[in-house]
Amino acid sequence: MEELFNIEKVLGFCEKVCYFFAINFLFIISNFPILLFLLFIGTDQIRECLPLFLLCLVPMAPALSAVMYTMNRLIHKTEGKAWKDYKKGYCSDFLQKIGLATCQLLIILMCWTNIEFFTLQFRVFPLTIVFILLFAVAVLVTPNLYMLASRYKMKNVQIAKTAVTLLIAKPVSTLGNTVALAIILVAFELSAGTTVLFMGSVYGFLVMFMNQNIMQELETK
Repeated sequence: MEELFNIEKVLGFCEKVCYFFAINFLFIISNFPILLFLLFIGTDQIRECLPLFLLCLVPMAPALSAVMYTMNRLIHKTEGKAWKDYKKGYCSDFLQKIGLATCQLLIILMCWTNIEFFTLQFRVFPLTIVFILLFAVAVLVTPNLYMLASRYKMKNVQIAKTAVTLLIAKPVSTLGNTVALAIILVAFELSAGTTVLFMGSVYGFLVMFMNQNIMQELETK
């Protein structure tokens, strides 16, 4: 019986690992446009082709929400079949997530355009600082946006307000989310081929794991 129990634990662990990598595979497929951009244009051309790069990022919104939805189920040990869980997280409020991503990426584009203008064309240091701060907020708020979108039924305005509030009111969580992204980017830079196999799932898992207390607080209130 003891050996049987140990075998069941090993099999359970293997199932979670397979679930983990299956979700990451689906995440990669869902982000095919950005993969094509990185393959045929390259990271060194992002600044010159920023509008195209941001357009390729739009499909990442429902994909990232799906990853966070599935990782939350994994953390709470309520996961089912990887494909069904991912599909549910991806298709739920799909158009709303696309709209949320479109608004966010437009804000990022406008902020970057103003940074370039007030830095290179018409130098106004205070305005440059303002738009750099806005740009940083628009980027750093990303995990909060899609964590909320994956979990709750809210309008995009409510999601954005809550996400920005959490960004400012929970600096430790914000730092943790930023470090998680930095780890993935560094790993991708060191070994892109290996990192691609787990980057989406690892990032989603870290974000959802670190923000469990915040989500419990929101649900309590």
